[in-house]
Amino acid sequence: MRRASLKVLVVLAICMPACAQDAPNLALEGRALSGLRNSAPTVPPGLVNDGDLTTWWGSNDPTPDPPKDIGIEWEQPRSFSCVRVHFFSMGYVPAADGWAIQVMRDGVFSDVPATVDNADCPRWTFRFPPVTAALVRLVVTAYANSRPAVREFEVYEQSPPETQFRRAPLLDGALWAFHYPHWAERWDDAALAAEVDHAHAIGLDTLMLYTVSGRDGEWSTVVPDAPLPQMQAWAGRDPLEVILSRADELRMRAYLGDAPPTGYSLLGEPEEVVAESRERLDAYRRALLERYGAHPSLVGYYLNFELCPANFGNDPTVPATQVQELAALITELRPDLEIVLPLGLYRWRDTPEDTWEFVGPEQLCFFWHPFITAVPDVDVIMVIDGPGTGLSPLAMTNLNQAAVRAICDELGKSMWTDVECAVMARGRGFHTFPIGRLIPSIEVAAGHADHLVTFDYPNYLSPTNGREPSERLYEDYREYRNTILRRW
Repeated sequence: MRRASLKVLVVLAICMPACAQDAPNLALEGRALSGLRNSAPTVPPGLVNDGDLTTWWGSNDPTPDPPKDIGIEWEQPRSFSCVRVHFFSMGYVPAADGWAIQVMRDGVFSDVPATVDNADCPRWTFRFPPVTAALVRLVVTAYANSRPAVREFEVYEQSPPETQFRRAPLLDGALWAFHYPHWAERWDDAALAAEVDHAHAIGLDTLMLYTVSGRDGEWSTVVPDAPLPQMQAWAGRDPLEVILSRADELRMRAYLGDAPPTGYSLLGEPEEVVAESRERLDAYRRALLERYGAHPSLVGYYLNFELCPANFGNDPTVPATQVQELAALITELRPDLEIVLPLGLYRWRDTPEDTWEFVGPEQLCFFWHPFITAVPDVDVIMVIDGPGTGLSPLAMTNLNQAAVRAICDELGKSMWTDVECAVMARGRGFHTFPIGRLIPSIEVAAGHADHLVTFDYPNYLSPTNGREPSERLYEDYREYRNTILRRW
């Protein structure tokens, strides 16, 4: 079978929020089907054209081996030139040379000369010269990782609807996890200041600075002469002073952060241990704001508490109380600072005996609506989107960010998105995204968030950290940004 060529493009679907286009999805009018190694009854092909991105189809019958196919059939021929497939995640896309778009005419399948806009993300848009047929399908003959799993299979006469953005699809800033020892070895103070310049050059004017490392009561910091011990790698240096001083000169915005409110992210520690940890951390927080509080670039505080609801029995009461107490302390010390709290899209289970599942809008509203209601001193809820950690695939993070946006609007909070720019998960590795995978995440976030930051700059986006993929992403993002600025 002749293989359709693969063409990787970055499609810039730039559209102001007021712009709307009518591009009906023809797949909704047809019948989904799979003819090669048929699907099990529990995952019928009809899940790919039910208009619901939370459902999905995947075939293991009679084996999980290729070839596999999924497509749409109509009672009467339709004319079309575009198919968009939302794969379950990057783990279920075809190999680069392992797919073809086919149509049936007179009972015979034939390939169409299709290209795919962006195979670096799980949302593939296939384009080809206009055809008229009553059946179109994607045939997969080789897998990138695992057998295909598809959330939605869409068909368009010309193109899918243009993405509707709330704001420009660009990053505003980045989190800096610069407390790793090897960064102290790579960047002296002059190089560290220059790194601020590099970030500023691509529009990253917001710095979210991690200042503490460690967990469960064992903490160290980059700050000298603080109530917490300074990391040996940074001994004799004050990297925060270097970064903030340069940020002052560039009129950037900086946020300082430390650790979970009590030093623990789980229930079950003895009360006296938690109280002692909280006392140490609060002393550190006071010292941190006293030491760096005069910097004009310091505009906020980042509550580094990425809590998993299941760790608290899905009861928001205890963690919300901890967050509010810490937020109230920061407000008391510096009432002018904006307080940011992350909201991770961690997987969900109702009880410890249940299996984990991807979190959805219903669970988010169940836990986070009362949580956010109970933290009046928090100004910003920052959603950690999840494609890099594998906690929330692209299609799900779109639905989830929309749900959090609605909660924030109702409760008077600003909403940000932390757009992950790398694969970051045990068993999957830790490596920088290509630009083609980062852009769809930026576009999703730009449809919901007021402010976009990424995690994390020194490790995955710096042009001088010695990692070629990071340098390449920096340069590719610079080019992407310049294109957006010309079009927006």
